[in-house]
Amino acid sequence: MREEETREPQASIWGFYPINKDKLLKEIERMFRDSVRGPGALPTKSEGNLEIIAGIVPHAGYSYSGSCAAWFYKKLAENTPKIDLAIILGTNHTGFGGIITTTTYYKKWSTPLGEVEVDIDFIEKLKNRCRYVEDDVLAHMREHSVEVQIPFLQYLYQDFKIVPIVVKELGYNEASEFARILYKSVSQTMKRCVVIASSDFTHHGSIYGYTIFRENISENVRKLDLMFIEKIMQLDTKGFLNLIRRYDATVCGFGAIAIAMEYAKLHQCKAELLKYYHSGDVTGEEDIVVGYAAIAFYRMKQ
Repeated sequence: MREEETREPQASIWGFYPINKDKLLKEIERMFRDSVRGPGALPTKSEGNLEIIAGIVPHAGYSYSGSCAAWFYKKLAENTPKIDLAIILGTNHTGFGGIITTTTYYKKWSTPLGEVEVDIDFIEKLKNRCRYVEDDVLAHMREHSVEVQIPFLQYLYQDFKIVPIVVKELGYNEASEFARILYKSVSQTMKRCVVIASSDFTHHGSIYGYTIFRENISENVRKLDLMFIEKIMQLDTKGFLNLIRRYDATVCGFGAIAIAMEYAKLHQCKAELLKYYHSGDVTGEEDIVVGYAAIAFYRMKQ
């Protein structure tokens, strides 16, 4: 292995976002300015009165879920003019690695907007402190859920590092333990950190092997997702995970969401739903419906 390995963009090649820098910048600004599904304006970086501790953002192609994600990043920018570290808890779509998997193989991650360094020291501390954390590059080589968040962060910030993590299905005890370790590790760094859970919500349709609704699909998917979101708003992690099991849900990053909820609780955060819609609202179709939500966990600044 070379001393410094850079992860080249993959999701852009697969069409999740433009691979051309100028087109990507225009697309990001379009999503912020979207007044139908987006926040309707570009973010203004300022020192607001909220401390944004964590968030939940979708990770589908920008044309589908990017306007939803823009709600969280606008909220973040307008309360946090600078970050030092973004801990991105993605979904493990590949199946490689353990229940919580990072990688130190890549020292930098590249997008059309440039390169971002990985905080290797922070990762090593997590690996040493948490028995659930594995280091496996295979879990990250062809995974899009972490990568699609990086251009948003690059658009807003400079001189920050990332910690890429993907999470499989896990239970309350694992989520709680890792959140406590993450909380302790962040507290010791004295850095301005944000934790981002990268997850879509219900995936409904035969392509996903999940067809519990036969009629009024769009509205029923919305109602189901809002049940999950209600538990998130209450910071009821056990209740959220119980609902996931009850409905055999296809919320792809529910493990990452559970960790973010437990982490937010340690910071005595409140939760705010910034935006929800699903792919059917974009396409007008019901054969395939995927839910998207932007949620912020915050507390008042001291």
